Amino acid sequence: MSVLKARSRMIMTFLMGQLVPWNRGEKGFLLTLGSANLDEGLRGYFTKYDCSSADINPIGSISKEDVRKLLK
Repeated sequence: MSVLKARSRMIMTFLMGQLVPWNRGEKGFLLTLGSANLDEGLRGYFTKYDCSSADINPIGSISKEDVRKLLK
């Protein structure tokens, strides 16, 4: 059940990225941001169509520990 929730969440994210500019009368689309980090990718601890399938993944090459240090 949680895989279904994760996949439908990313589908909705991409859908909103398409609909928001259209609703404003603008052309184009918005990019989606992912939240998967390096540790999740190395361990395989992610859902294929959830946080790993975004247009841009700002912390995709940073480990979880380094993200915590950066935030402090």
